[in-house]
Amino acid sequence: MARSLLRISLLLLLLALVVVAYLAYRLEHPAGGGARDEVTVVFETGTATAHIFRRLEKEGVVEDARLAEIYYRVHRSATPLQAGEYLFTRPMAIDEVINRMGRGDVVKHAVVVPEGLTAEETFELFWKRGVGGPEAFRAAMRGTELLPGITSGVSDLEGFLFPDTYVVTRSTSAGQIVDRMVAQFQKTFTLEMRRRAQELGLTVRQAVTLASIVEKESALSQEGRLIAGVYLNRLRRGMRLQADPTVVYAMKQDGRWRGMLYRSDYGYESPYNTYLYSGLPPGPICNPGRGALRAAVAPAQTEYLYFVADHTGGHRFSRSYEEHRDAIAAGRRSRQEPPPEVSPDAPSAPAPGQAGPATAN
Repeated sequence: MARSLLRISLLLLLLALVVVAYLAYRLEHPAGGGARDEVTVVFETGTATAHIFRRLEKEGVVEDARLAEIYYRVHRSATPLQAGEYLFTRPMAIDEVINRMGRGDVVKHAVVVPEGLTAEETFELFWKRGVGGPEAFRAAMRGTELLPGITSGVSDLEGFLFPDTYVVTRSTSAGQIVDRMVAQFQKTFTLEMRRRAQELGLTVRQAVTLASIVEKESALSQEGRLIAGVYLNRLRRGMRLQADPTVVYAMKQDGRWRGMLYRSDYGYESPYNTYLYSGLPPGPICNPGRGALRAAVAPAQTEYLYFVADHTGGHRFSRSYEEHRDAIAAGRRSRQEPPPEVSPDAPSAPAPGQAGPATAN
């Protein structure tokens, strides 16, 4: 009798071991055939272990949530599962899942920030990828202490968020991103560039403001220094800059932008409107890139005071308003266009004795 019980016990133990071995094998070699696709799963900080495995089962990463959880608690509980955004194949071996989450091997996003975007447009690139959010970025944007002595007396970091490619994860904070962008600006705007700005009579903030206008006006990179020279020549003569992008920026900031610059918009009341107010605007109107920053502190030495877009995608530059009017007429003839009622670049001609517009189409 005792021998029979012993045999039965051994048989049951053996059977249990076989079952455990089979289940462990299934966890490490999940069924799924040859075709396996990928799925992205996000786990927020504080997600319970049981919920993690239920979510993995729901997404098809593991076959059985309870079995996977038991395996983790018995064999792998010393490996903490980290929050974040993960890319899994489905199905996937349980140890590979645990190893990935234990390492925090989260998805990385390469966000390309082009030159000439405003801060709001820049931040939108990130939060559309699930990184940060509007309010978090707007709060980080007010961190002017990142640039001591440069942004004194201003309320945000517009102009100092350097355009580049930034690799981030879902857990990268808005503050960390802004810190990195400002640090990249500091690295790019060298001591030599600061010295050149000073020689031109510009503070760093004024140089960046000028660069932001150059960025918006220069369709061709090789024209940046010429455009910077035009605006500096106008400043020295006491002429208003009359730069269309400053009007666009003002209207965007106030939520009044209609997608097209109308003649009536040149009278839009804003300190950024360089048709109404002399000198540079109060601050940058976008975040300029390396080329525009260099152009602003190393402008071309010319007598040009005006420029107008031509049929090549570039501009024709003029020394006098009479030359400028001829260039406008020549440009319209080359495109066989009548004088437009509405144009993104064509302010009405000034009255006699007034400074003419710097740009027109």
